[in-house]
Amino acid sequence: MSAISRFLWSFLIICCFFYPAHFLAQGISFRPITWDEALRQANAEGKMIFLDAVTSWCGPCRIMGREVFPDPMLTEFFDRHFVSIKLDMEKAEGIDVSNKYKVWVYPTLLFVDSSGKLWHRVVGYQSAPELLSMAKTALDPANNLAGLEMQYAAGNRKRDFMLQLLKAKTLAYDENTGQLANDFLKTEDSLDTPENMDLIYQHVDDPYSRGFRFLLKNRADFEEKYGKRPVKIKIESVFEAYMAAHPGLQLGEIQRLYGTIYPERGEELASRYRLQFYRQQKDPVQFALAAIDHYQRFPSEDPEELNEIAWLFSEEVDDPKQLHTALDWANKAVAKHETAYYQYTLGKLWLKLGKKKAARVAAERALELAKAEGEDTMLMEDLLEATLKKG
Repeated sequence: MSAISRFLWSFLIICCFFYPAHFLAQGISFRPITWDEALRQANAEGKMIFLDAVTSWCGPCRIMGREVFPDPMLTEFFDRHFVSIKLDMEKAEGIDVSNKYKVWVYPTLLFVDSSGKLWHRVVGYQSAPELLSMAKTALDPANNLAGLEMQYAAGNRKRDFMLQLLKAKTLAYDENTGQLANDFLKTEDSLDTPENMDLIYQHVDDPYSRGFRFLLKNRADFEEKYGKRPVKIKIESVFEAYMAAHPGLQLGEIQRLYGTIYPERGEELASRYRLQFYRQQKDPVQFALAAIDHYQRFPSEDPEELNEIAWLFSEEVDDPKQLHTALDWANKAVAKHETAYYQYTLGKLWLKLGKKKAARVAAERALELAKAEGEDTMLMEDLLEATLKKG
């Protein structure tokens, strides 16, 4: 046998030896079938359905499809226990499946039996070892999400069990996790354990809850663990979510809420909110009173802010005494940083007070600055024309 023949023969033996292993090591085999077909096949084969719920724009979905699902460590277990399918939640039947199982975040990984009952779910990117562990949990009725919820419904409130349930609900992005975390934290002797701090940071959404008060009191500890900016965002999100969930809050309750969430600046923020509140209510009298009170207690050095509130008075307020207060703000803005629009506000206030000469001086200066700054001069010209009218 020639050297070439021996080489070819050896190559063929190597190929035959490795080909079966390579062929089997394909990771998860997703079936190109519909949801109804998956339910029928799961029933016929005595398996559970593994659904990879995705969208076309989901980056982590694509990464899992490319780097995780092909991992050979997943092949045997998923082939033995699951009918695996992939559905786009924004197309065709995926929309109905998304609505049924409340899939709003991607990727969402669902484990469903042949009757359509959801037993387990996890949201977000998972590595191959994490996915394998999750799949084993899904098959365990004592530890999957549905099994844990049944134990909770039956009255299990042991601490270790509650932490396990909260962890499972967290991974599932369950909408009731926040309330469950609040209820659990009420029963804890101490909130400064790592597990409880995680629960507070991840889930507490009630600004009047024990957990949130603990966060505010120990903010430095949370900032050290999670970072200053994330903790700031957490606090703000609790406030915004509570406001959104309670649109009928009265002004007094909103002021109390500010004081609870921002104890250092609560009074100032509540005072500022009153301005917005009365303006939204189209109540110029109360708006003017609230604004004057606010800027007396919390003076501003920001010319943009001063000009804005003065301009609002020129539009919405008629009381001469209050307009003179607005003149002080406008003059302060001009003194700090003169612009065409600041002079325009000054002119509007003088005109509203009936002082046309002073209004004309401000209007002429506003026009001069607008031309120099390359701004549109129409407003300034209209104001100047108004100061020249008789009457």
